[in-house]
Amino acid sequence: MNSYFGVILYQIHVGVSGNSARTHIREYGKNIVDSVDNEDFNDDVADVVDELSDSLQDAEIHTTSDLMQSLTDENETVEALGDTFDTYMRNARNSESVDKFIRNIKQNVKYYHDLNEDGGLIGSLRYNEISEDRLKELQKYMRDLNQLSKELFSKYGDEIR
Repeated sequence: MNSYFGVILYQIHVGVSGNSARTHIREYGKNIVDSVDNEDFNDDVADVVDELSDSLQDAEIHTTSDLMQSLTDENETVEALGDTFDTYMRNARNSESVDKFIRNIKQNVKYYHDLNEDGGLIGSLRYNEISEDRLKELQKYMRDLNQLSKELFSKYGDEIR
């Protein structure tokens, strides 16, 4: 129940509503709740959901706007929950078939290719809008991505031999 609570708050935070919200909750039920990974997911999000619940109980929430502001104030906590949720959902979807797994990797490669072609930023972002600390953070993630891609390349190569 707590995990559902957290997932619904995450969806409110990112702006999922209406039929798409129902679809997302159905997918959550199908891909996580009804899976062997449900207990692991619940364990992974338990502390984050408790923290989010505590901070919302301490807040003066009377309207949807109050809730939205409280979720914004707890952005890091909501993002941590969302990251875990997205990881489990992606893993569930990818495990459905080899074709979906490969298609997902291909889409990610295209995303990074397009990002590189567009000068390293997406949309209307400009480097002068990003602090040096955030650029260092991006650089760290790219270094991690580079290292992981090398390791995965080796793993796939080992399987071919």
